[in-house]
Amino acid sequence: MDRAIVVAILVAVPFFGWLWWNRRAASTGAEAELRKICFGDPSQVERLIEGEMRRAASGTMSRAEAARRAVDRHRRDNR
Repeated sequence: MDRAIVVAILVAVPFFGWLWWNRRAASTGAEAELRKICFGDPSQVERLIEGEMRRAASGTMSRAEAARRAVDRHRRDNR
């Protein structure tokens, strides 16, 4: 029984670390792309992210999701 708990912990810790790392990387990736789209203008990046957060129906959108949606909206509007 004790070995099962130790094995579960040894499996869970790297798994949750991997999840955390992927969420962090996704956030910085979308924001980095948005920064590139805005030619490095931080105020424009903030306006676009805040605009997407205001458009969200629930109002509980994460910053990463808002950045990803802003990039998607830019791609869709500028084809």
